[in-house]
Amino acid sequence: MSDGEPVLRKQSFEILLKTIEEKRPNRILEIGVNVGLSGIAMLLKSPNSSLTGIEIDEEKIKIAKNNYQEFGVQERAKIFQGDASEIIPILTGEYDFIFLDGPKGHYFEYLPHLIAILNKGGVLFADNVLFRGYVGEDKIAPKRHNTIKHSMENFLSAITTDKTLKSEIIDIEDGISITEKIL
Repeated sequence: MSDGEPVLRKQSFEILLKTIEEKRPNRILEIGVNVGLSGIAMLLKSPNSSLTGIEIDEEKIKIAKNNYQEFGVQERAKIFQGDASEIIPILTGEYDFIFLDGPKGHYFEYLPHLIAILNKGGVLFADNVLFRGYVGEDKIAPKRHNTIKHSMENFLSAITTDKTLKSEIIDIEDGISITEKIL
């Protein structure tokens, strides 16, 4: 947490930046911009990239835009305000890298749309996929987290069984998945 805002944890953040550095994507999609910190880091790590972000919270968008300005990446970043469930299905073009860090209960719902706009060789990087240790464990989730747990389990099953994808689940912090579109 940073000033009460959720941010990518240290090891996950390092792996995100290492992946960005290796892939050098032209177009990045970030679902869950928050205040723009991960987007800024990705753009600084990959100077030829452009970023499209989705964020529902208008106040966070204002802060993110100020942060983009402060770090000099505002010309390479744009944000759509709204519900990702409504925006993702109407996105056009293809992306080389998708950073999924939005509403955890919707990852599985987003997946077919994200695969459709991901270039061959592109990467879908998802945070929080083991959701507090409840996913992939016999651990019982509190009832209020059952929807998220089941959505995440469906998401992980889909990315690991789809023959057009190659996925790695990394059990650090809250869990990350790195999925490459191979076909």
